[in-house]
Amino acid sequence: MVALACDNVEWGGIDVGLRAPAESTILETSTGTVDTTMAAVDDATLVPALYMGRRVGSEAWLIPIAALDADGLGPLPEQVEGARTFAERHFEAGSTFTLFAEGVRVGTLTAASYGSDTSYCGARPQVRGPIELTPSAAASTSFLAVPSDIATSVAHDAYAPTTQTRDLRIVSLSMMRGLLPTLGSPWPESTLDIRQDIQVFMGRGDLAPTVVATFVYGDSLRVGPAGTNAYSVFLMASDSDGNGYQTTYVDHRVWNRHGKGAARFFGRIDVDQDGTSEVVVEVLGESSAWIAALQKRDGVWTEAYRDPCGLPAPAVTGTP
Repeated sequence: MVALACDNVEWGGIDVGLRAPAESTILETSTGTVDTTMAAVDDATLVPALYMGRRVGSEAWLIPIAALDADGLGPLPEQVEGARTFAERHFEAGSTFTLFAEGVRVGTLTAASYGSDTSYCGARPQVRGPIELTPSAAASTSFLAVPSDIATSVAHDAYAPTTQTRDLRIVSLSMMRGLLPTLGSPWPESTLDIRQDIQVFMGRGDLAPTVVATFVYGDSLRVGPAGTNAYSVFLMASDSDGNGYQTTYVDHRVWNRHGKGAARFFGRIDVDQDGTSEVVVEVLGESSAWIAALQKRDGVWTEAYRDPCGLPAPAVTGTP
């Protein structure tokens, strides 16, 4: 099997081509010879993980973001052993991962190569391989994923992306204008000018789409040094009873006080099968990004998981 070229992959500047567990291959690197033998692993010792990734042409890459357990999401114990060890235990040649977009199954990735991804805080193992997508999701570019052997445990519906309308975009601006008097941060000349991301999705049983938006004042939505007097607001707004939208989650960070951490929506998936999707967000800091997940309990969104290497959200969450 030929190793595939892969961006953001380290370990001496190479990808490692996957082989069956009993095989061994020797690869020459700039630092010497590396034995990539993968010893057989008792499946009972493996903790299933939730993955996230993006498409690159006819392929995609995935990285693990959290462990899947009875309570939802938790830290990945294997990450302390290093990215290579995790890859050898979880990325067996030909293993498959079920891809989700808009909270539903849309395809499969077959493992072909692995490496280390340093885009997020803490080096993470990265698997890459060809993907197959359902026709209706052929244009999808970002995914959440689980190992295919446990995919049946994740609730799913028909793929039906929610259309982002002008009215929904106006909702995001209205919610931000309502928050500004309570934040104690500088007012922008225009809320539209500082809105840097907006997403919408329709949850199971919802009467109206949920609106998710990121506003950044004094900087941009990127990993890099914090701008002077900069702050970010990540908000979610829902119309749960048909009586109008209300803000249901707020993450307000003043960067020179709380540290830089601009959150943006990545995707959603119902990992605990309670009928409501967990929301996965990327949080962009000064030197790296980290992952957090939100869950809805009793009508209120709260942070259910955060990478141990990430900064906590300083604001009180829930309805303001």
